[in-house]
Amino acid sequence: MLALQLLVNGVLLGGLYVLVAQSLNLIFGVMGVVNLAHGAVIALAGLFTYWFTAHTGASPLLVLPIAAVAGGLMGALGQRLLVEPVMRHGGARSELLSLLVTFGLSYVLIELALQLFGADFVSVPVLQSSWQLGSLAFGKALVVAGVFALVMSALLYAWLNHSMSGKTLLAASQSPTGAISCGIDVALVRMTAFGIGVGLAAAAGVLVIVIQPVAPQTASDLTLLAFVIIALGGLGDYLGVAVAAVLLGIAQSVAGYYLGGNAEYILPYVLLLVVMVARPGRFRRIR
Repeated sequence: MLALQLLVNGVLLGGLYVLVAQSLNLIFGVMGVVNLAHGAVIALAGLFTYWFTAHTGASPLLVLPIAAVAGGLMGALGQRLLVEPVMRHGGARSELLSLLVTFGLSYVLIELALQLFGADFVSVPVLQSSWQLGSLAFGKALVVAGVFALVMSALLYAWLNHSMSGKTLLAASQSPTGAISCGIDVALVRMTAFGIGVGLAAAAGVLVIVIQPVAPQTASDLTLLAFVIIALGGLGDYLGVAVAAVLLGIAQSVAGYYLGGNAEYILPYVLLLVVMVARPGRFRRIR
């Protein structure tokens, strides 16, 4: 029964990791841009959730659509004003320059979070009890956050693979030149992908703060965690990243129980080093 509990907890944690990573993976898959402001968006959305619920008493789940829409609009605007000019005029150095732009943007958002919410670690104390299933106990916060994240990730995957607009986005990511020749507005596709990716990151922030404390300085850890997952699953490979996130969640659940919290924390980075040495081909962009 212990094995079953660890497995379920790991899958739920992995479900949250899927959403954290896929939002970054979508932007990379379409634009070839590693958004280093990714973790800052997650942290900022989580801190806003804390502030909003503390002042209104509302459920964090009510903040979820607000954060997702606001994040999406912010992402689309930021892409059009900051990233797109670099991608369009940067030539061979466009990906490096876009990396520097998002690096700078991450520090702007972190400083904004510090000024608005302070440097303390905070969490949203909701759903603190557990559901019992025989001798098993599952934390309500983890279950709700994991299920919501899994559903949102599944909807993203279904949209990308089974809708015309989603297939258009994938086509533009696979061959921008071919997409342009077919009349697809690639600049609009890039803006849409960036907006959706940032919106999903903001939604992930709402769910993250429900299960763990967040502060502005956690932004870099969240970005690195997302990068570890997409590196393990395959850059630009949506299904591979989902599998990697769930497996990582299970591995952390088992490691945390048997080896303690420190082992659970460092496990993703140990796995990253192993993959870098054993299978460096996983770091090539999927096309």
